[in-house]
Amino acid sequence: MHDEHTRIDPAGPAARWRPSRLTVALAAAAGFLAGVLLVAALGGSSTVTKESRVTVTRQVPATIPAGATVITVTRVPALVGERLDTAKDRLGEAKFDVDVNGGGLFGVLKDSNWEVVAQSPAAGTSLRQGSTVHVDIERR
Repeated sequence: MHDEHTRIDPAGPAARWRPSRLTVALAAAAGFLAGVLLVAALGGSSTVTKESRVTVTRQVPATIPAGATVITVTRVPALVGERLDTAKDRLGEAKFDVDVNGGGLFGVLKDSNWEVVAQSPAAGTSLRQGSTVHVDIERR
């Protein structure tokens, strides 16, 4: 019934090619690498936040006399209700130092687990850059 040149597949017609685990792993790694290269080629990632930023306009004389001292004053951001890591970032951007009160028995191990419950001086107060803002924290 079969001539000499006909081959019969012992697995039958329902047998399909299945990739090995190594093939799947290599394909996944290649896809990941392609994604990383694409992000790098497009300029990395950026995070957009909805935080309001305060723009301060300074009036400075056209020339500053020799020996004069320039003092930069910035408003303290509103921090109550913010995570500690976010509060520290905002204070750093405004060039303030931070003093944290609280943190439990072992102190603050992970800033994002803590929330600012009070701050001194109050939000909106104008301070010299480099001044210290005190924040009280509690566990989130």
